[in-house]
Amino acid sequence: MTAQNPVARVLEAPARWLAILGGWWLMALAFLTCAEILGRKLLGVSLQGVDEIGGYTLAIFSTLAFTWALVAKSHARVDFLLGRMPAPVRAVLNAAAFLLLAACAIYAAWRGWHVLEESIEFQAHANSPLQTALWIPQSAWLAGLVVFAMAAGAFAGHALWLLLTDWRRLNLLYGPMTLDEEVAAEASAILARTAPEAEPAE
Repeated sequence: MTAQNPVARVLEAPARWLAILGGWWLMALAFLTCAEILGRKLLGVSLQGVDEIGGYTLAIFSTLAFTWALVAKSHARVDFLLGRMPAPVRAVLNAAAFLLLAACAIYAAWRGWHVLEESIEFQAHANSPLQTALWIPQSAWLAGLVVFAMAAGAFAGHALWLLLTDWRRLNLLYGPMTLDEEVAAEASAILARTAPEAEPAE
């Protein structure tokens, strides 16, 4: 999708960096969790709030990962009947899938704003040792939802435009990944992970 889809080409780099940031944060959280476990078992000392930070991490970086999954065509689609339908019908259904996804993403961001608004209004704090002001993690969580909604809206708008102008290209860019495409993507990822680093020039 990213090789041909102009929307995906624009969004790929920032979405990838957000995914990498999330990966590094999860590694840091893993080390922090290990330190918490060892501190409790060996020293009887607790860092306090590691589980709370883990909960915030799950909420925030899940929403950020939605965008990367969209760019990489990793969201699951049930397509066992889609391939049996005429190509023009597939185009309509593919466009409808992205329009519905965008609608759901926008609704989630809208509801997320109401959650944040209530936390700010009532000055809500977590019932935990950290006593975190909930607007802080909720703001980051909402930012992830807004980014996803904007990305989904961009894809939906492009899909709708293609439905009106070039439905064959719509099926190519917005249809589910074929088995060959999935195999090629996985093979490319394996090669990227196992390829030796380039030797420095002498």
